[in-house]
Amino acid sequence: MLEDFDVDDVTVAGSPGLWVEGSFRTTDGDSAEWCLAASRTTGRPVHFVDSRSAGLLLLIVDKRTYAIGYGQGHRLLSGDQKDRRFGLEFAMRALDPKQVSKLMRRRPGARGRTEVTRMPSGSSIWAFDVSDAYADLVGGAGGKSESLQLTHTRPDRPVPIDGGIGLRIRLATDPAELVSDIRTIAQVLDRARVTDLEFADRMRPLQDIDTVTRLDKDLELMLGNKADEAGHRLSSVVPMELADAIDDVRAYKVRLNGVSRRESEVTVANLLNRAHILRAGTRLQSFRDGRISAYADDDCDHLLGGTKAIEWLEAITNFDDRHFALVDGHWYEIDADYQERLRQAVNELLKIRSDIVLPDWRVDQSERDYNEAAAFDPDLHLICLDRKGVQDEFHTRWGFEACDLLGPGNELIHVKKATGSSPLSHLFMQACVAIQGLEGSVQARSRFREIVRKHGRGRELPPDFKPAKIIFGILLKAGEEITPRTLFPFSQVALVQAARLLQSARIEVEVRSIHLAET
Repeated sequence: MLEDFDVDDVTVAGSPGLWVEGSFRTTDGDSAEWCLAASRTTGRPVHFVDSRSAGLLLLIVDKRTYAIGYGQGHRLLSGDQKDRRFGLEFAMRALDPKQVSKLMRRRPGARGRTEVTRMPSGSSIWAFDVSDAYADLVGGAGGKSESLQLTHTRPDRPVPIDGGIGLRIRLATDPAELVSDIRTIAQVLDRARVTDLEFADRMRPLQDIDTVTRLDKDLELMLGNKADEAGHRLSSVVPMELADAIDDVRAYKVRLNGVSRRESEVTVANLLNRAHILRAGTRLQSFRDGRISAYADDDCDHLLGGTKAIEWLEAITNFDDRHFALVDGHWYEIDADYQERLRQAVNELLKIRSDIVLPDWRVDQSERDYNEAAAFDPDLHLICLDRKGVQDEFHTRWGFEACDLLGPGNELIHVKKATGSSPLSHLFMQACVAIQGLEGSVQARSRFREIVRKHGRGRELPPDFKPAKIIFGILLKAGEEITPRTLFPFSQVALVQAARLLQSARIEVEVRSIHLAET
């Protein structure tokens, strides 16, 4: 519960504001809940009273209102009063895409699956496997910014950022410097998003009122079903705002239509049980008006946060061959523009062209014959390493195939004749395995240099060799040029996924068409 609650008008460097302070305590001075369990276990009297202080500064700067939380102060402002994309929009503009350390996202239609991926030391955004992130609803991102200049920023040290609904960032405490930092944040929000982070903005709530009305009517009917009738169409989820705190939750209070009830868990079954006692036609509105709060103790004294009840439900539905999902209380269209985005990604890869020449493929040649013949031509400066296994600590028996051909600039060239998508999926995976092996094992790099020395006709790799480029040489069934139209649909997905993974390791990717030799 909140005690010692005070509100005062303040002025910070000429900006008007409101200061709110209080503390969260256990009820009536009772021991914190963990004390009872510890007393039972140890046989000793254990008594502590929890007290967590909270401060909240509401400040108007250049006609925009900002809220700055101190201690537990963020809990004094309900989620309904927050700009739910403020922190994420800032992160999309300020983060260095090569120094991302956290990504929170949800895949609509995946029964509430929420992923929070962390890389404490930071990495390229593509290391987070965002190749198909067109279908993800991104809730937050964290990392470092090289370009952000706040009052405390040192030129040689990037600024840590964690942005979601809110923004975790170090601000100045001096009044004038604080207002200056807030204005810097506002300037960043007016900039264009970082290109590599634009995927986080691909899914936005539907704005078509007629479509939203139709979806709401379908959801109203779903809320009248039993759990087994709702099936896969309705799931209970954790709102993005509480995803980081959910492991600390011990109890919930569900308030619908003015009636509050404590629950040990929030499931679709108990939410639908509550919905059944509501009058038909009012259920959806009751969930939009209602609230579910999460607590760190069974007695519901220590509030961790709360949101509208509708945000604890995910629904999926479809009509007119379009698929929709309700996420965090808003309707989104799933897979919108999927094929177009995939086509654009493939086209970007096909634009990359080098001077390397790959010879035409004779009809009577096997893959092995092709590679050997390509390496036999002295003008091409290619080395055949087909079926030359690179052994390391993990691949101890046969080793992995680093490439089929080694290019004149030590490019790793992977070659495949494909009449379907399966061989190409294998090709793309083979390249990823090769890079992971050569990047991650000193033994693998040493063994690879030995193989090149043995088969390279005088070529030798430098001691500090690390692969920098992958080339996929592909012969399609009719020898046609590779385009988004001719490349198999599943192969396009596999290619884009592999390319993003390789690019995250700073490997350039090129796709080359191999043509049939004239007979």
